[in-house]
Amino acid sequence: TPSTTRQGEALNLATSRQPSGHLGVINGIDAISQAPIMLDPFTAYLDKVTNINVVLIGDIGKGKSSVMKTVGSWRQLPLDRQVVIFDKKLQEGLGEYSHMANVLGANSLRFRAGHRTGGARINLLDPAIALRLDERDTDERPAGQLALVKAVLVDTMMQRGLSETDHAAIARSLELVSTEARDAGYDPTIAHLWRRLLDPQPGDGDPFGAYAPAYRRWGRDCGLALKRLAEDELSGLVDGPTSADVRAALEHPFVHTDISALPEDGHALRIVMTVMNTWLANLLADRSRAHRQTVLGIEEGWHIADGSTGKLVRANMKLSRGTGLSTWTAFHHLADFPPDSPARALMRESSIVYLFGQDRQVDAEECAHMWDLPAGSVETLMSLGRGEALLKVGSEDPILLRHIRSDIEATLTNTDTAILGHRT
Repeated sequence: TPSTTRQGEALNLATSRQPSGHLGVINGIDAISQAPIMLDPFTAYLDKVTNINVVLIGDIGKGKSSVMKTVGSWRQLPLDRQVVIFDKKLQEGLGEYSHMANVLGANSLRFRAGHRTGGARINLLDPAIALRLDERDTDERPAGQLALVKAVLVDTMMQRGLSETDHAAIARSLELVSTEARDAGYDPTIAHLWRRLLDPQPGDGDPFGAYAPAYRRWGRDCGLALKRLAEDELSGLVDGPTSADVRAALEHPFVHTDISALPEDGHALRIVMTVMNTWLANLLADRSRAHRQTVLGIEEGWHIADGSTGKLVRANMKLSRGTGLSTWTAFHHLADFPPDSPARALMRESSIVYLFGQDRQVDAEECAHMWDLPAGSVETLMSLGRGEALLKVGSEDPILLRHIRSDIEATLTNTDTAILGHRT
């Protein structure tokens, strides 16, 4: 019987609804209906989510990195978005995103502790992080230099914390060294700050009236702490002017920040990530008029979850709408983090959640509870295979996602070369 395509729609009565809409980046397929799943934090903000941050949770080897590298990185680039990656995982002596950076022609920013390592350096007091005089309201833009310096010191001086005189000395010294540097035409560094704290100049304490004579002692402990960091853990990392390769790298669509050589313990790793995050967020705030969208990927989210530096990252994430910055973070075992932990607070800043396979029932139960998943989700999470995930978008019901990669993406996301002895 002659027919038309319009009439033919009624002949396929078993067609199910589109699980995710038609806007965004292809993620894969719905494992139940085989329909394509299209999702992107920027387009989802139109009607599905309240913020544009993303979190990925699951056991090692379940596919978190593959989704981060494809959906959160590779597939974002054709949409004229910039992708910035904090790469902590070591592969073949370098960060595991190095191969992707080489394919894209991007120079990797490799941070290594030590003055003579030749690694990248980001200035803790870079003017790009400074708040201008008419922009003191930090609720409207990312954290500035003062908040960043205080966060670093709080994490460094955990045994005693910061007193009111500490706060006063830090703020006053930072104001003075920043003004002097601006007037003389150079960028202030952490060395300028700790020297001013340890050796205040005549008149530095004048704003404090009768307490001016005592001002010389107020910054001693903070100055010594910053001096120790600059000459020890942070040596070659944040203790000098921002290196030219860092500024040049941010002009490329793909920014690879290789922090795989930084030690797991100590302050260096978390401070470098926090300074880079704050520096980037402030640059984006200044460039927001260009409506530029940016994705920040952090494979090991727990590194920036704790301490005062972690609070700054979470504060910056709250400003994602104004800065056009979508932050993607990955975690392993949810049950390892207490209910009131900073890591869980960071996860709650994300409206899009990829829940991958969980081998431990306690982890699956915690995921089901935290995101109010429907009955049976615990069993589903424990039975998911590699590349499968429950995709939770805002308050909508989860979608059973089966991630699909192209041939080139399969090569870019391969992390088994050390085990297999060759790149597949």
